[in-house]
Amino acid sequence: MIPRLLSILIVSLLSLGSCGADTVLGISRDAAAQKLRNGDILFILDSPPDTMGELARIHVSAPYYAGLLLKSQGKGTDAREPALFEAALDGKGRLQREAARELLRSLPEWDAVSVRSFLGRLESKERRIAQPAILTLRAACLYHLGRFTEIEALYKDTANPGAWDRAFILLAALKSGSIDSEALSDFFLGQGPEASGESVHEEALFATQSSAQRWALEEIGDRLTDAVGSARAEAVTGHFSINRLAYGEGLAHFRKTLELEEGLFFQYPALLGDLGRAFLYGSAPADGMNLFLDWNKRKAPDIPEIRYRILYYAGRIQRQLGHYSQASDYFAQALDYAADPLQADVCIWYILSMSLQEQPRETASLISRWLPKWNRDSYFSDILDRLARYLVVNRRWNTLAEVFALIENRSDGGSIAKYAYILGRAVSEGLLPAAPKPAEEYFRTALNQGNASFYYRAMAASRLGLNAVPGLSDQSAADQESNTTSDDLAFLLGFFEYGAAHLVFPYLQNDADRFSPKELRTLASAFANAERWGESIRVVSLYADRENYVMNRRDMELHYPRAFGDLAENRARDADIPPELLFGLIRTESAFVPNIHSSAGAVGLTQLMSATAKDMAGRISRQGGPDYAGGGEINLEDPAANMHLGAVYLRYLMDRTESPMLALLAYNGGIGRIRRWRSAEPKLPGDLFLETIEYNETREYARKVLAAAAAYGYLYYDMTMEAVLADIYR
Repeated sequence: MIPRLLSILIVSLLSLGSCGADTVLGISRDAAAQKLRNGDILFILDSPPDTMGELARIHVSAPYYAGLLLKSQGKGTDAREPALFEAALDGKGRLQREAARELLRSLPEWDAVSVRSFLGRLESKERRIAQPAILTLRAACLYHLGRFTEIEALYKDTANPGAWDRAFILLAALKSGSIDSEALSDFFLGQGPEASGESVHEEALFATQSSAQRWALEEIGDRLTDAVGSARAEAVTGHFSINRLAYGEGLAHFRKTLELEEGLFFQYPALLGDLGRAFLYGSAPADGMNLFLDWNKRKAPDIPEIRYRILYYAGRIQRQLGHYSQASDYFAQALDYAADPLQADVCIWYILSMSLQEQPRETASLISRWLPKWNRDSYFSDILDRLARYLVVNRRWNTLAEVFALIENRSDGGSIAKYAYILGRAVSEGLLPAAPKPAEEYFRTALNQGNASFYYRAMAASRLGLNAVPGLSDQSAADQESNTTSDDLAFLLGFFEYGAAHLVFPYLQNDADRFSPKELRTLASAFANAERWGESIRVVSLYADRENYVMNRRDMELHYPRAFGDLAENRARDADIPPELLFGLIRTESAFVPNIHSSAGAVGLTQLMSATAKDMAGRISRQGGPDYAGGGEINLEDPAANMHLGAVYLRYLMDRTESPMLALLAYNGGIGRIRRWRSAEPKLPGDLFLETIEYNETREYARKVLAAAAAYGYLYYDMTMEAVLADIYR
C-alpha cells in the first residue's frame, strides 16, 4: 500500500463523487477497497458480471484497475472484464481513454446482441456521448454491426480524427464501395500522427497507429490489392513484414513494389527506412547498395528527407559490407540533409565508431573535425570511453590530453571527469612529463563535474585530500513547474492504490517526458513503497539525467535505495565485506529485483549462475551454514539465499585477487580472464588498469559498482565517497 499522503493525493485528484451505498459485491466498501489494494480479486470472481459496476462505489477508477488485475491474471475470459472497463467509462480524462482502449481490443469478439446492447448504453448518457474515446467506441460498434453509412455521419464535426477513427471511416467506406485508395494508402504508409498534426500524446494514450493499422489490414484481408492497387498492396505488406522483423519476406514484397511503382518510396519516405532495413538484414546488402547509389546519382527527388535516408542507408550497408571508408563518406554526405540533431549525431557516431574499429590512431583527429557539428555530447560518451581505453593501452598520453582539450568545455561531465582524472594520474605517475597542466588541476576539473560521475569525482577528491560531496539541492526549481496534467499523475498513482503496481510502468515510460521531476519523484516513491525498487530506480533515471537538473537528498535515496537493508548488512558482516560494496553490487547486478533472470542464465539479486551458486552452497554447508542445495536445485529467487551465496562468492574472489576492485572485475568478467589481463599490465596502478580492460561491459560494470558503493557509503554509513573507493582499491 502506498503512504497515506499519496492516497489522499489520489482521492483529491480523482474525486468525482461516489455512490452512498456501504456495500460492494456483498461486503463492506472498506473491506472491498482493502482487498483490491492487496490485489485480491476473488470476491470479484464470486460475483456476477452485471454487478461489476458496484466497484465504482469505492471510487470511479476502481473498476478499471480491477479489470486490469483480472486481465493480468488470466481471469478475464468471461463478461466480468469488459463490464469492469465499461463501468470505468464514467471516469474522465485518461482513465476514460484507457478504459475505452481496453474495450476496443475485446469488442471484435462480442456477438451482435452484446455489441448492440453496449452501443445503446453508450448513447444513453448524453453528457459523454461526444467525448473522443466514447466516439471511437460508438464507431467500433457501428462497424461491427455493419452500419457503415452511419460512421461518416458520426464524424462529420470531427476535424482531426485519430488513428482508430480513421480506420473505421476508411474501412466503412470500403465496405460501402466508396473507398478513397489514396487515403487508404496514406493511412497505411504515411508518417503517423506527427505528419497529420494530431496530438501524439492523445494517440499514444488511446491506441497506437500501428495497432489500428494491423487491425485494418486484417479486416481488409485479400481485398487489399483491389482497394489500393498491386504496387501499394506489396508496399503495405512489406511494411508490416519489416515490423515483424521478417526482413527477407519484407524484401520480397518491396522488390515487387520496385518493379511496379518505384516512386512510392519517394512518396512515402518512411518506406525508404523499411527498404534500407530489408536490404541490411534480408541477406541482400549488395543489391541495396546498387539501388541506393543509383537513386543518389540520378533518380531520387532532391528533397532533404529523401536524400538523407538514401545516403544514410548507403552508409549503413557499406559499413555492413566492411567498406568503412566509403561508409564514412556517405554518412558525411547525409549530414548535409539531416533534419534534426539526432539524425546528425547518428551519422557522426557511425563515422567515429568505424574509425575506432578500423583506424583508432586517427579517431582523435576525427573528433577534432566532427565535434563542432555534433549536438548532444552524452550521445558520444561510449565513443570517448572506447577511445580513452585505446589511448591508455597504447600509452598515447599526449593524444589523450589533446582530446581532453577539445571536450573540456562541453556538457558531458562524465567524459570530462574521466579524461581529467586519467590525465591527472598519468601526470602524477610520471607518464606525461610535458603535461599541459599539473596533476592537481586535472583532478580539480574532474572533481567539479557535478553529479556526472561519482566514481571519477571521488577518485579525484582522494588525490586532492578533499571530500567529494554530491551536489544536492534543497529543492530543484523544476519542482515548481509541471508540464503535465494532474489527471495523468492520478491515473498512474491509482495502480498503487488498487493492487496493480506491477502493471504501471509501461503506462508511464512512453509519456515520461511530460512529467515534471516532482511528479516523477512522487511515482518513484510509490514504487519504492511498493518494494518495487527496480522500477523506482528507473523512474529517478528518467528525470535525474535531464539537463541542468540537480538532485536532492530524496532523489539520491530513491536512486540508491537501502533495499533488503538488514538482510544485506547481516550478509555483508558475515562475509566480512563492506555493506556499501554489497549494496552497490546488488544494485548494479539486479536493481534489487529478486526474480530477475539474465539472458546468460544468471538469477536473482546477485545474478549467480547455477554452477557458481552450487559451488558456494557447498562451501557454506561445509562451514556449518545452511544447506541451500539440500533439496536439489537452489532457489536463487529467494533473496536470503541468493544474497548469502553472492556475498560468499564476492568474499571468495576478494581472497584470490589483489583488491576488492579486482574481485569486482572477476565477478563480472571471470577470475581467469582478469588474471590474464592484469598480467599483461602489471605495472599500471589499479585505477589506470581498470581503464585498460578489454570489455566495455566489464569496465563500465566496475565503475557502476564503485560509484554506487560510494553513494551508499555517503548516504547511509556516514562515510566520504573517496574513503569508500580508497577502501575498495586497497
